Amino acid sequence: MRGKLTAILAAALCASVLALGVTPSHAAANKPMIMRFAAQGAPKGVRAEAVKWWAAEIEKRSQHKVKIKFFWSGALLKPGDAMEGIGSRTADLGGAWGIYHPAKTPLWTVADPPFTHDDPYVGLKVMQEMFKSYQPLIQELAKYNVKILAPFVTGMTQLGTTKKPVYVPADTKGMKIRYAGGQWAKFWKSVDAVPITLTQGEVYEALMRGTADATQSYFFILEAYKHWDVIKYYTVINAGEICSYGLAINLDLWKSLSPQLQKIFQEVSDQFVDKYAQGLIDVRKKIIAQGQKKGMKFIYPSKEQKAKWMAKAAPFLQAWVKVMDQKGLPGRQTQATFFALAEKYSKQVETKGYPWGK
Repeated sequence: MRGKLTAILAAALCASVLALGVTPSHAAANKPMIMRFAAQGAPKGVRAEAVKWWAAEIEKRSQHKVKIKFFWSGALLKPGDAMEGIGSRTADLGGAWGIYHPAKTPLWTVADPPFTHDDPYVGLKVMQEMFKSYQPLIQELAKYNVKILAPFVTGMTQLGTTKKPVYVPADTKGMKIRYAGGQWAKFWKSVDAVPITLTQGEVYEALMRGTADATQSYFFILEAYKHWDVIKYYTVINAGEICSYGLAINLDLWKSLSPQLQKIFQEVSDQFVDKYAQGLIDVRKKIIAQGQKKGMKFIYPSKEQKAKWMAKAAPFLQAWVKVMDQKGLPGRQTQATFFALAEKYSKQVETKGYPWGK
C-alpha cells in the first residue's frame, strides 16, 4: 500500500513540474531552468527597475522553476547583435533593438519618425497590442526566431537649449542641435537648424562650451548626465519616441514552454508595460521639480505652436509610408493601424486617466 501511495505522489509531482514547462532533468536535480537575459543597459534607471521586477515576478509565479540570469551593460550581446543573438540562443531572452537594423525589421520602426505620438504610455500600449495581433509585425520578428513579449520605449523626445527658449520650429534656425538618429537629422535641416552628432557623454561639455546650442533630450537624461546644470530652457514638445526595441524571447524556446508557463510570461509582460509606463511618467514629474530648483525653465508650447511642429513633421510620416511601399511592405496599413490604436489609447487616458491612477 505504501509503495503504491509513493508512486502516486511521485506521478503527481512529475505532472505538476511538467505543467510548468520544466524538464524532468531540471526537476530531478531540483534546479530551476536558467534563462539568460541579455541587457544592453546598466542595472539602474526606470527600464532596468521594471525589467528586474518582471524577472522577479516570473520566478515567483513559476514557483521558482524558472530563474532569470541577467548579463548587464552588453556583456552577452551588444544592441546591434541582440535580436539575432536571441534568435540563435546566444541569449534566451533580453532587449532586442530594431533601430540598429531597420533594413531587417522595417515595420518595427513605424513609431520612430518625429511626432507619431505624444505619450509614452500610449506608445507602449500601441506596440504591445500590435505585437499581439498585427501579423505583419509579428512575422517580421518571427523570421529571426524572436517573439516580443513587451515593448520598450525611450520616453518622449524633448528639446533642451542653452541660449534662448524655443516655442516653434522657426526658433531653432541656425542652432547647432545634437540629434537622436533616425530621421531627426533631416528634420532639423528642414527647419534650418544644424544637426550635429554627439554621444550622450559628450553633450554636457558641448553645451557648456557652446559647440552645441541644443540637444534632443529625454527627461531622465537631465538627471543621468547632469544636463540640468548646462541647459537653461527645456521645451516639452513631446515629439514622439523610439519604439523599435523591446523585451524579446527566443521563439523556439517560447514554443517549447507549457501553456501554463506561457500564460505566466504573458501576464507578467502585460503588467510590466503599465509598470514601465508609470515609471517613465513618474520620473518626469520628479525631474521637472528638480530642474526648476536648478533654475531651468520648462516651456510648454500652445496648441497653435504644437500644430506648427506637426506640420513640419508631416512629410516625414508620409516618407516612411513611401519607403515601406517601395519595399513591397504594408507601410500604409501599418502606420494606419498604429495611429488608430494611438487614438484609442489617447482617448482612454483622456476619459479614464492612467490605469495606476484608479
